[in-house]
Amino acid sequence: MCKESATKCESIFSRHNLSKLNQGIIQPDGRITISLKHLAGHEQGTEALVYQTTCGYKLISLAPDVKKVYIEVTTLCNFDCITCIRNSWEDELGIMELPVFQLLVEQLSDLPNLECVHFGGFGEPLSHPHIFEMLKSVKNLGVDVEMISNGSLLTGEVAGKLVDLGLDRLFVSLDGPDEAEFNDIRKGADFNSIIANIRNFNRVKSERHANRPELAIEFVAMKKNYHKLPQLARLLDELQARYLLVTNVLPYCEELKEEIVYDLDDTVPLFGNDSTWLMMRAQLPHMKLRTLRNCKFIEDKALTITWEGNVAPCYALMHSYKCYIYGREKKIFPHHLGDIKDKSVKAIWTDPVYAVFRSTVKDFHFPSCTDCKYLEGCSMADDNEMDCWGNSPSCAECLWSRGIIVCP
Repeated sequence: MCKESATKCESIFSRHNLSKLNQGIIQPDGRITISLKHLAGHEQGTEALVYQTTCGYKLISLAPDVKKVYIEVTTLCNFDCITCIRNSWEDELGIMELPVFQLLVEQLSDLPNLECVHFGGFGEPLSHPHIFEMLKSVKNLGVDVEMISNGSLLTGEVAGKLVDLGLDRLFVSLDGPDEAEFNDIRKGADFNSIIANIRNFNRVKSERHANRPELAIEFVAMKKNYHKLPQLARLLDELQARYLLVTNVLPYCEELKEEIVYDLDDTVPLFGNDSTWLMMRAQLPHMKLRTLRNCKFIEDKALTITWEGNVAPCYALMHSYKCYIYGREKKIFPHHLGDIKDKSVKAIWTDPVYAVFRSTVKDFHFPSCTDCKYLEGCSMADDNEMDCWGNSPSCAECLWSRGIIVCP
């Protein structure tokens, strides 16, 4: 029986069937060029990687089919939020140099399926001195462009520039509907000034008769603010936000271990009479571990790029840090597939090493360490370097794949 899930394997063939699709020879390194015109979803002549499984040969397309790119233009921020990943890392802080970004834009133009570029990562994009030039350069590629911001720098002048350059979506982080919890969570922030900035943003859009950028609100749920989620959802109409994106907190410091709310029973209404209404207005995360695991980045054919130019498969693997999974400390090491200064995004994406990684994650052939009966005393769960199934890096405890942690 094939170790991969029968419903999720990409393409399994016997050697006999494989020979019908390819007139060439399987090379010693397993990389060949074959005609996939008989297979739905593949372009004729697409180069594919072939490797043997227990039930045949698996074909992994090496097409440059990236659809979404997340760009971290900076890891600097004017806030000091208690929920921030920077509370637990030792990575250098910095901004993406303009020549590196310009090189990246050239490489993005060589991705035929690219649909969207998101400016985000682990910093405040509006703090980058060349952010508007960057946004415009990507918008000129003819793709959707979106950005996330803490809202503090969203002045009337900034709003006008975002409207004029054609930004498609703007996510503003808002962890509460009032000052009480918000200012405590987001150190250095002022709730009222951010709300005023959002209102000015909407005024600028109205004055220019613009429908875009669409506004969305992102909310990080924890015990201290979760009870006010319905109140925040009611604020959406006043803020003219299209929807509310809710994610659970991932504790990056020990103090937040007791703030998680994703051990609640999500089979019953969590907000009484407000539950149904809230589900209509907000994209809510899961509150329990589920059997099914899916990687949004793999399903969306997405990748991330750090401010230094390193390509990583997802947010979780961009940097080195520690976090707490259900109260247990775990060290996360980054997984970079290449540097855009040395190799193009297209070449990195189609490299067999990256292709096999994506295939493994798509099948989600990883153990489930979080609820494993052997977890206690297992040192392999202390970090993501390797798991007991031999995966390196391991995605065995990724809460993104569980739908507990979400991102735009």
